[in-house]
Amino acid sequence: MRAYPTLENFFAGYFHQDWAAEHDAPEAVVAYYRDSENPDQVSHARAEAEALLGEQLDEAALGARITALGCEYDPTRDGATWRGWLQRLAQDLGEGRSAD
Repeated sequence: MRAYPTLENFFAGYFHQDWAAEHDAPEAVVAYYRDSENPDQVSHARAEAEALLGEQLDEAALGARITALGCEYDPTRDGATWRGWLQRLAQDLGEGRSAD
């Protein structure tokens, strides 16, 4: 059984290798997911992101885990840390749907 199935589906389906061709920024990917998926699904993804943060992995291990979950985005290339990016992602997933 996979530990983070919803988060894995999110990363593999939205932060795939061509994500930058579809969205201007990582935040746009998160907003698109949040606004287009079922709210329960989004809530599960947020809970799994928070659980992953709770594992207290070091930066290298956290990056390896996120990459293993199918994420092709590397926040360190944009000057962020894996932990900081995952914290922001969890926060953004908890925000309400954007206005259309």
